[in-house]
Amino acid sequence: MAVVNGVSLPELPSEPLTLGSGLRARLIPLPHLQSATVSFFIRVGSRYETAQTNGLSHFLEHMLYRGTQTHPAAHDLSLAIERLGGTLDAATHVDFTSYDLTLPTETIVKGVELLAEVLRQPLLTEVSTEKQIIREEILEDLNEEGEQIDIDNVSRRLLYPDHPLGFSIAGPLENLDRFETTDLRRHHTGHYASRNSVVCVAGAFDPREMRDAICFNFDDMRSGESLEPSGAPGDNATTRFSYVHEHGSQTDVRLSFHTPGVASPEAPTLLLLARVLDDGLSTRVHQTICEERGLAYEAFAGNDTFEDCGVFDFGASVEHSKAPLLVETVFELIDGLSRRAPTPDEVEKAKRRYLWDLRMVRDDPEDTTHFVGSSALFGLPERIGTVAEQVARVTPEDIQHAVRRYLDPKEAYLTCVGVLNQELLSDLRGLVGA
Repeated sequence: MAVVNGVSLPELPSEPLTLGSGLRARLIPLPHLQSATVSFFIRVGSRYETAQTNGLSHFLEHMLYRGTQTHPAAHDLSLAIERLGGTLDAATHVDFTSYDLTLPTETIVKGVELLAEVLRQPLLTEVSTEKQIIREEILEDLNEEGEQIDIDNVSRRLLYPDHPLGFSIAGPLENLDRFETTDLRRHHTGHYASRNSVVCVAGAFDPREMRDAICFNFDDMRSGESLEPSGAPGDNATTRFSYVHEHGSQTDVRLSFHTPGVASPEAPTLLLLARVLDDGLSTRVHQTICEERGLAYEAFAGNDTFEDCGVFDFGASVEHSKAPLLVETVFELIDGLSRRAPTPDEVEKAKRRYLWDLRMVRDDPEDTTHFVGSSALFGLPERIGTVAEQVARVTPEDIQHAVRRYLDPKEAYLTCVGVLNQELLSDLRGLVGA
């Protein structure tokens, strides 16, 4: 057991295993729990797409629910999973896709078998039905004119023009309409392979029985290739301001900055910077924007990281006329940390809260599989103690240096979705030099 900054951190008892196919497996027995989770992580997502294939990873994730050779209809597959006591959850991200199945202890081995069947033997039928469902999902992020109004999608398109990191995960409607079963098969063959994946099981299970189940169900999985994403682009945007007109009572605002990736030596510093700014109601973002200025009901700050790059965001939804004042207030917050490092008490509290979160990972088998499995996928430290020690070494001066280096107002990107007149637009553009 590690003790970091006075916080006891029991280590996760992870057993690494590499199958003959090249698939990396992690078994983490946690006998104090009443359930177990099997999770599968694949390097597939919008970052691995082109403008012509954007949305295909998300579409394929949906299609895996449509049945297998043993369970040939979506209803059959869902019924089989639910009879085991769980529900299959999946999510497509920018640079990976995850599948999670949490079950009672007595059915987890059967769950591993069923998840392997879903991943390896999808029928990919009922394409037209699933297209209708995803179409409705895409429409949620469009206005009546067909413009993208999801602030996250608009913001990423501004920061990463003409690069897959700027794509939306669901993709455009015209791509969805064009995709066929052959496209899905090709994408499945190219990405759903052992060398491109990690399987992780955590919770209450018999380690020997689980090892046998993983080997039996995944050892002959096609090896495939180890895929790497296209390199992160430089700061090559032609504009630093984006606005989409959308009727509503508020304007959604994002102020964003380029940062390094999750594997960077500065990642722990940026993690703590985010927590100093926004980790509870007593921290700077909420206190300044909400309590002192009354600009928003809620506001946030956070670092969204990929392998080799990231984005630090500030955001809130405000009355239209308050959008410039919100941006000015964020710049004041940045200036305050740039001029004077956060106090030792602020940093100590942020560290302790993060370390407590690390300790609580072992209370939830899905949290455990995501901590260990995603780390294994991207070659990051898998031990809680290692991560804790990296965070513990961060000083207030490190955080101040990161603010000066990465949160330079002259390098900010501003995205707004709402109702702004010409005067407000001019003020906002002026704030970011656009």
